[in-house]
Amino acid sequence: MDAANDKYQRLGLRGAWRRFEISGGGQAGNLENQLRALEERVGDLNLERDAVHLAAELAALEANLDEDARFALIVLTIVTLAALAQGSTRFPVTGEIARDPMHHLLAALVGSDAATSEKVRRSIEDLLLNRRAAKVIGRSELDRTPLLFLEPFIAHARSRALERRLVDSITARRKRAEPFEAARIERALDDVILRPAFAGAACIELSAEQLSAVRTAVGSPVALISGGPGTGKTSIVVAILRVLARLEVSPHETTLAAPTGRAAIRLRDAVTAALAQITAPSQEDEQLLAAGLDALTVHRLLGYSPDRGIFLHHRNNPIAARAVIVDEASMLDLAMMERLVAAVAAGAQLVFLGDVDQLPSISAGAAFRDLVPLDRAHPLFKSSVRLTRNYRTPSSSPTGAAIVEVCRRINAGDQTLVAGVDSGGKLGPQVRSKVDEIQFNGVELLPAPSGRLDEFLDRWEREQIGGGAEIESLLEREYAISSDTISREERGSLTRLCDYRARTRIMCATRVGLSGSDAINARLHRRVLLNRAGRTMRAAPIVAGDPVIIMRNDYDRLLFNGDQGVVIDALDSDAKHYSAVVFVRGTDLAVFRLDLLGDLLELGYATTVHKAQGSEFDIAAVMLPERDLPVLTRELLYTAVSRCRRGVVIVGDPGLLGAGIARKADRYSGVAAELAARVPPAVPQQLELPLPGSHSCDA
Repeated sequence: MDAANDKYQRLGLRGAWRRFEISGGGQAGNLENQLRALEERVGDLNLERDAVHLAAELAALEANLDEDARFALIVLTIVTLAALAQGSTRFPVTGEIARDPMHHLLAALVGSDAATSEKVRRSIEDLLLNRRAAKVIGRSELDRTPLLFLEPFIAHARSRALERRLVDSITARRKRAEPFEAARIERALDDVILRPAFAGAACIELSAEQLSAVRTAVGSPVALISGGPGTGKTSIVVAILRVLARLEVSPHETTLAAPTGRAAIRLRDAVTAALAQITAPSQEDEQLLAAGLDALTVHRLLGYSPDRGIFLHHRNNPIAARAVIVDEASMLDLAMMERLVAAVAAGAQLVFLGDVDQLPSISAGAAFRDLVPLDRAHPLFKSSVRLTRNYRTPSSSPTGAAIVEVCRRINAGDQTLVAGVDSGGKLGPQVRSKVDEIQFNGVELLPAPSGRLDEFLDRWEREQIGGGAEIESLLEREYAISSDTISREERGSLTRLCDYRARTRIMCATRVGLSGSDAINARLHRRVLLNRAGRTMRAAPIVAGDPVIIMRNDYDRLLFNGDQGVVIDALDSDAKHYSAVVFVRGTDLAVFRLDLLGDLLELGYATTVHKAQGSEFDIAAVMLPERDLPVLTRELLYTAVSRCRRGVVIVGDPGLLGAGIARKADRYSGVAAELAARVPPAVPQQLELPLPGSHSCDA
């Protein structure tokens, strides 16, 4: 028992059994008080409270630290976890490069008092430079410790190993010869251009930069195509498939994938729709359409077994495909990117499409961003194309033009956005002084203290959640669902209900606080219950009509983190009442009993911006936090605004909007440095973007 007591003393946090053992409960020590304060603050960095417990467990491995040093080690460990959550795989902790980043994180963790923050910083530096925590922090990549201090950066040993393996795979792939002769690619591309697809009455003509992306994807062993929402990445995927088919790569040798089930379904449906609308399709086009191309999640592509926790495909058992095309690649974390690159056969094409400007993946790493070149000297410059033209919100649409322009100015760090339309005529958020002035078109800014936030949520619930008589009638119904069989009439009603719920969303910087997703969900849920008092509504955490979101992958049910559904009242074959959740899967529906999904679900009226990645909404609101937080960055704001097609309302303090735009999320990674050290830089040259010439929809 003495050993156990000693360990708990080093942990600083006493367990329930320990509290019971101490007569009278005792008084919490200084270290425990400090850790309880950390538990309250880590939410500001989008970390859960158990991050503090994990850090305390690691620090307990070091038996000879005094209380200040132990607290410093715990804070340092939390810093590494916060860095991972923000997309970094390493973080500067010593020297001049660390001054500002450490200042911001320490202020969030230990408070704004400069003396306290400086004391912790010096204790951390002392731990590192004097090797006072050798069991936890190594100084060489050969050390078998949880953390590595590779001056001036601290990193998780696992992340560092993944970075090295990813660069190994990329380096080996780059050495492969180009897969097809340029002349063959041009002949195939010419034929594709002569047979365009249509979207309604509109001809889809590939732009010069899109043609460049297709050439790069088909002509390189590995290709990286980056562009924001609406820049035509799906049109590029279709063109790549059509060119490959003409180069005798059959549909069955080509694989489409995306990180989430929702993104995979959207990719599959978009590709199928585009192939079905080709004018004068060639034999290859008809074969592509007849093949019924599917899109897999990356986990399914790699053959992940949830029961065994292993992947079927890896470098010694590669994926059987000649071409692998991955959409939404910016959502891939470092671990999945490393596994995927290693599992694609050395002789296969590998194409990544994503948005380098959006937030990194929810899990550790920002691998896509690390691989996409920032300049012409980057080793992968010739294998990368950036898309700049937006097609989803054309300049002819005032609201669309406003969204596109605001996204561009956020990326540029333009703090004058908070002034609305400035003297230079630039489009910016239209400031609304009252809630009833909001039009839900373009980009609007509502300066909102707490009282006005309630007023805004009242209007949001009334107009964006309520939906009028038709939606209310769909919510009040009991749907007859027997053994997953749904009638055509019921299917149509459920699809309309799901589509309505998916068109709007509130996005928050964090889960915590009055403007966090947890609080917003709770407030809207209460409003929904009160406004349906005429119905028999039970005061339950989730009721019929609530939108819900999946919190983690469930491979048995093919439900994935971020999938969105709607709760309904249902009747089984014995006319018994039960609650169910319905999800849209392409043109189909999937229905599950609510009680069987358990803690997989949470309310989905509001989500964090991270959770909204890969989604698109007609109308959305972006809730700024009540105070300035490190997670409030231009990348977060760009990701939120760019999710919207028609209108977005930014709610909160304009000063915080300006602070967020000014703060660029510095993501620290060893991938780019490792890649530059292994691969000679590309020879800088002028990038030629061949024009379509006479090959157009009019030809």
